[in-house]
Amino acid sequence: MILAFTLWGVASHAFGAVQDVRADREGGISSIATVIGARATVRFSFFAYLAAGLLVLNAGWPGALAAIAAVPYLAIVGPFWNITDETCEDANKGWKKFIWLNFFAGFVVSLLVIWFAIVR
Repeated sequence: MILAFTLWGVASHAFGAVQDVRADREGGISSIATVIGARATVRFSFFAYLAAGLLVLNAGWPGALAAIAAVPYLAIVGPFWNITDETCEDANKGWKKFIWLNFFAGFVVSLLVIWFAIVR
């Protein structure tokens, strides 16, 4: 579980950096997105969310249900699969959805963790 949620956090941080690639480069700020580019960062983020979801499946019942929470993140990140450094600001649309999703997914995952702790 720790590895899964570490990957989840890394994916979230990486996707959030995509929208700022050009501005960060102009300002001399380094991030995963400025180093490997917007497209590679989106793809890394997608696979990190996917890996996190797959790892959570090993948590046992009912913890494995938290893997479902990865699906909406994949749906948000996926449309930016072919983003370029020049169009990096477009990722802001996905990031805004991502922020709202965090409220809902955080609530659901928190309830699942509590349930998991009670039944174990």
